Amino acid sequence: MKKFLCVLTSCFALFTYASAIEVNEAELQVPGSDGIQFENYGGPYAVIESVDAIIGIGTALGREVAAALETPATIQPGAKYTLVHAIDLQTQGALDADILLLNENAGVDHIKNLRRIIMGYLEAAYGYTREDAETVATFVTIYNAVYRNNLDNFTAKYKDIVLQYLTADKVGLSTNWQDWPGRTQIVIPLNDVNGGLSSVDTTTISDENVVEALQDEPGKGISEREALASLKERESADAAEKAKTAQKEAAQERKDGDKAAAAKSAQESKEQQQLADRKATEARNDRQEIAKDKEVVASGQADVQVVPNYLTGLFVVDDAKGMYRLVTVNADTGVLVRRSPITQVRSRTVYGVSNVTVVKEDGSKVTYPQMYLAVCGENAGKSAVKLCLIDTESMELQKQSEETLAEGTALVPYNDVFFAVVQQGKEYYAAAFDKNVTMLKKSALAIKPTSPFNITDRGILVTDTNGNPRLLDTRDLSTLWTSAAIDAK
Repeated sequence: MKKFLCVLTSCFALFTYASAIEVNEAELQVPGSDGIQFENYGGPYAVIESVDAIIGIGTALGREVAAALETPATIQPGAKYTLVHAIDLQTQGALDADILLLNENAGVDHIKNLRRIIMGYLEAAYGYTREDAETVATFVTIYNAVYRNNLDNFTAKYKDIVLQYLTADKVGLSTNWQDWPGRTQIVIPLNDVNGGLSSVDTTTISDENVVEALQDEPGKGISEREALASLKERESADAAEKAKTAQKEAAQERKDGDKAAAAKSAQESKEQQQLADRKATEARNDRQEIAKDKEVVASGQADVQVVPNYLTGLFVVDDAKGMYRLVTVNADTGVLVRRSPITQVRSRTVYGVSNVTVVKEDGSKVTYPQMYLAVCGENAGKSAVKLCLIDTESMELQKQSEETLAEGTALVPYNDVFFAVVQQGKEYYAAAFDKNVTMLKKSALAIKPTSPFNITDRGILVTDTNGNPRLLDTRDLSTLWTSAAIDAK
């Protein structure tokens, strides 16, 4: 969506206890798009792995393959991620492949992190640059999503050594992260394991069905397609240079009387030139199609019709746990416009905040004119209850608090801060956060994890661990009523 208008009480008024929009889960599909839409885990994390650590998963696999590129191998068969280097250099006419298996205990739950693993692998195994590896990884995931469970597609193109590892129920990549562990076989088609830029078969991962899936995206996948066209052009130039080198070697070998070596070099020159010509043609055709799509996008024909009035509210996901998600609908028709990937909004309480700056993973800073602030998550598994900042356009989690909150915490605004109950060890305390979800102060007094925050002109009434009322100073959360004073009554 290029434009987002939030209609709650006013365009971006503070809103509390937003009523749930009654929409059936089966109906929560964004209409008007046949593109590949990945559903990722959207909630807060108990522990956030660094980008380098995630890339390192693929790097470790790639280094082992790089040590013996021409030898079939299965890398880390008992780990979370297994890489099958399925090659048969004696068989011609079909494709070799690397197969990334996401095993039952695989923890990846977002497409960007899955692509980082593949990216790290391509860098370490075949020497791709970071930028090229990112481009290839993107196309590999879309290719595998397009052909998810389509074993016939792979049977028609790949060698037996590859097919022996593939099954119809697991081959390819589901668009839902919950289906990934134990049910994913990501196929990376190989052209030449010693081919440098041409190691991965870019023709296969950008076939017409993959391109069509990208064209169904709002921006028609132009940036990704341009990046791959650039890679193909460099593949062509690289192959043409190799053809010239092999041709010179053949000439020298003929002079030396080594006819067998000369014939082999001549064949290598021919094959490299054919590759150069094919990649040049592909890149040229890709550029022409991209130019057409650019004109369509520029004319506005590719844009989803902009609806001036949207309604955003909370949709019930799990009654028993009290979990909700944000949903945006067309105010006039009720048609779903967007749903948040975060399915763990708690307490039916979401607030609007303005002009929030978030530091991204790469160190860059983005200022959001408007964001939602809410309590999200659950203290189980990879998740944790955190204070979350949610982008109003994509409705994705952009930042979470460092501190873990009580599952039953209230979230109460007061002037320019938000009060919530934080958990530290086995104890719970009142805490004040700013709009950047940074904790400003914390009470010394331990309170009940479900304590309400009763704002009065004297201070904040809370419930201590013994069930007694306590009054905290709104300025620093110090205790105004002492234990002795209460016990004496």
